[in-house]
Amino acid sequence: MSVKVCIINIGNELLLGRTININLSWLGVHLAELGLPISRSVTIQDNPEDIKATLQAEWQLHDVVIVTGGLGPTDDDITKAVIADFFHKQLEFREEVWKNVHDIFARRNIKIPEINRSQAMVPEGFTALSNSKGTAPGLYYMEHGKSFFALPGVPLEMKTIFADHISAILSKDYPCEPLEIVNIHTWNISESALAEKLIDLKIPDGVQLAWLPQTGRVDLRIYGKDWKLIDKLEEEIHQKAQPWIWGMGDDKPQTSVQGMMIGKGLTLSVAESCTGGLVQELLTGVPNSSEYFVGGIVTYSNEMKINQLDVKPDTLDKFGAVSIETAAEMAVGIKAVTKSDLGISITGIAGPGGGTIDKPIGLVCFGIYDGTRVSTKMIVFNGDRKSIRWKAAEYVLLLLLDYLGSRG
Repeated sequence: MSVKVCIINIGNELLLGRTININLSWLGVHLAELGLPISRSVTIQDNPEDIKATLQAEWQLHDVVIVTGGLGPTDDDITKAVIADFFHKQLEFREEVWKNVHDIFARRNIKIPEINRSQAMVPEGFTALSNSKGTAPGLYYMEHGKSFFALPGVPLEMKTIFADHISAILSKDYPCEPLEIVNIHTWNISESALAEKLIDLKIPDGVQLAWLPQTGRVDLRIYGKDWKLIDKLEEEIHQKAQPWIWGMGDDKPQTSVQGMMIGKGLTLSVAESCTGGLVQELLTGVPNSSEYFVGGIVTYSNEMKINQLDVKPDTLDKFGAVSIETAAEMAVGIKAVTKSDLGISITGIAGPGGGTIDKPIGLVCFGIYDGTRVSTKMIVFNGDRKSIRWKAAEYVLLLLLDYLGSRG
């Protein structure tokens, strides 16, 4: 069964770039898992004429249309009224929806504003999909074998309604073979260099290979409906690119580090300079990180490096704060302070100022100390301050993964 799915994202904030459209990416993943990959997506303003024109165009061409945004109680939330008008339906008051809205405010011990009564108005013939995370219900309507859904724009509410209701509806009404997806994560190689390694790759019919450059690394995504062909292509990629592959599937550097550290029974501490605590934020963002992560210190100034990590003043004078020599002493120092099994360090120039001919903006030095020897690395990253810091934070974790893998 070939089912065409369209996502209509409504919101001026999306077009202004003030809000990242994470709803679209999330829906893309979960619809593909149902065997219903998105055929088309459109992002439009909170404007009645634009909404109606888009509905007219997309409803004719697609079997499933999902709208996100504009279901709240304020004056700019106009989507529901336009939907009712498009389908030639009257809005009617639903007591059960009003009760849910009322109960939510009651639990918060807040008097319910009268404006919220509008959220209990539902187009006739539509099913209101309960929202356990907010006051705006989702909407569902079927006509001539086609399905229409409207969801709040708030990501948590959108995801909740989709998981609680829409996934089951779509699985029942449009039973499709799920799309098989394999994600391969690589690092320490550019997209063009990786492409050269895979230039002779044979991609079979019915299988797609997508190149997904990340900040500082490259992911490969294989997808299709024939698992055997996907498995064969994955194996061929592994043969050609194994030295640069660090993870698969939903792996993230921080989750992979945690798995290996706990698996090996090791503890970790971090000394940061240019990343300002970003590495520690990544590590502690994973549940159960306390099982291996001891702690860390942000030593931004030279004085902090000397006083907290015992970096030698002579090292700073001779080589500078951004040097593999300083990174080495930082790694040694943090391990000594925390008594962890491994100490890692980062020191660099994130910009926009501070660079020189010898030490340009983007230069970052890393250290790993295990109590016996220090491993160091120096890299120059491209980008602005934010991207350099992010690349450096992920890179030290990937360096650590590579180090842990080499230990056996």
